[in-house]
Amino acid sequence: MPQEVYYAIRIVHLLSMAVWFATPLTIVSDLKKSIARGKPHTDVVVSRVERQLSIATIGAILTILSGLGMIFSLGGFGAVSPRIHAGFTLALVVLTVEFFPLKGTVARLGESLASENARDAQPLVKRVGMFAGITHFLKLTILILMVIKIGGR
Repeated sequence: MPQEVYYAIRIVHLLSMAVWFATPLTIVSDLKKSIARGKPHTDVVVSRVERQLSIATIGAILTILSGLGMIFSLGGFGAVSPRIHAGFTLALVVLTVEFFPLKGTVARLGESLASENARDAQPLVKRVGMFAGITHFLKLTILILMVIKIGGR
């Protein structure tokens, strides 16, 4: 594979990673502030957070696919360091956590806010915060694994 193609894939990888990592950073504070302000803010906050998570999912898929493209352009999984294997596996874990429990909790939060029962909303906001915190920590771990070279490879 020509070097230019590899660098193009790498640029796509870095840009999509930036979208994936940065887009959901503010969802918890957005939820807390909007719920504290009440109506009409609570009417739109869940759709805004769902849109952020959808954009992050697209970024995640592009990041994973471009990562696979770089791995196979270098000769496959046998040609890359075990830290890349670990980072790739964690990326799949983060995508799964974002796609299932996090999006599901946000959907339940939307139902709770639609029923105008703010008491039910607070534990769900905390749950969203927990899942978001887990994904932020794992993304930081992935970034460290992918960037910092430990040992020979």
